[in-house]
Order: sequence, then structure tokens, then C-alpha cells
Amino acid sequence: MQSYVSIFVMNTSGFLRRLWRWVRWPLFILFVLAFLLAILVFWRARVLIGDDETNADVARIHETRLVWSDINGELPPEPDPVENNKTLVGVDSNSNGIRDDVERAIYLKHKDTKRVAIAMLQYAKELQMEFTEVYNSETLVAVLEEESRGYSCAYGNEDEVKDLVFNTGTRKQYQEDILRKYMISWSIPNVKACDILP
Repeated sequence: MQSYVSIFVMNTSGFLRRLWRWVRWPLFILFVLAFLLAILVFWRARVLIGDDETNADVARIHETRLVWSDINGELPPEPDPVENNKTLVGVDSNSNGIRDDVERAIYLKHKDTKRVAIAMLQYAKELQMEFTEVYNSETLVAVLEEESRGYSCAYGNEDEVKDLVFNTGTRKQYQEDILRKYMISWSIPNVKACDILP
């Protein structure tokens, strides 16, 4: 009786070894395919979530407008140049999207020509978004579309505004870098240029 059991065990283990030799490669291939499918699903979910975030940010960029409360009220204090130039964004103590040094320079030079000052402040606000909003091609295009409105509204003072906003080598280099990294073709939208008409 003992020998029948040992013969059965030997035959069974031999059969299992032969079976494993035939099954292991298909099982390995199935495991690899399942792993790759899981990675693909995870990656696609991240892309879709990223697309939703980008679409929300693009919509927010297009909704950003210069409003009276951005330019009415007290002029912000002159920022410390070292502190202001420590970061790309600089100092914006009144949180209106326009760097304080730029806002002061425009106001102090053009306070007697309100229309010009308002147009320049709008363009400055839109240029400033290059530092705060751009992280991919879609957000860059949205910012450039808004900048094209400000450029049209700035009444020949575009270069002055650009010189104020991109006033350091670091800021100029950052602009060149994001344009090189994210630029794709786009067209100028046919929308109203000026946010505020005095």
C-alpha cells in the first residue's frame, strides 16, 4: 500500500513539473500584460485629470480682467528692489496682479493721461501672468491671447510696459525659456481689446 502512494506522489509531482513547464511562460506573459495595462490606465487617468486642471486654468486666465478696484485706491508703496527682484513674480502688495514697481512707474509717469495708464496697467497685468500662470502649452497660449488684447489696448506704449515687466535678465530669460519650451501655433482671438474704457 505504501508503494502505491509513493508511486502516485511521484507520478503526480512529475505531472505537475511537466504542467508547470508548459504553463509558466503564458502565466508570465499574462502577468506582464496585466502590469503594463495597469500602468497605462494609471497614466491615462493622470492625463485626464491634468487636462481637467489645465482647462480650468485656461478658463480662469481668460476670465482675468483689469477691473476698477485693481487701479483705484492707494498706490502701493515702493518695494525694496532686492526683495522685489528676488523672485520672478516680485512684490504685489495689493494683490491686483500687477507688480508694485511696475504699477507705480506707470501711474507716476502717466497719471495725467488716464486712458494710457489704464491700458498700460492692463497689459502689465497680462504680461505678469507669464510668471504666475504658464506651465504648459495650453496655459501659454491662453496668456498670449490675453496679452494680445493688452498689446492692442496699450496705444503704442507696449515696449515701455514690456521693459518694466521684464526688467531683469532673469525675467527676460524666463520669458524666452517658456516661449521656447511651450510655444505652439495659435491665432489672435477676435475679442474686445480693452478691459476698461475711461
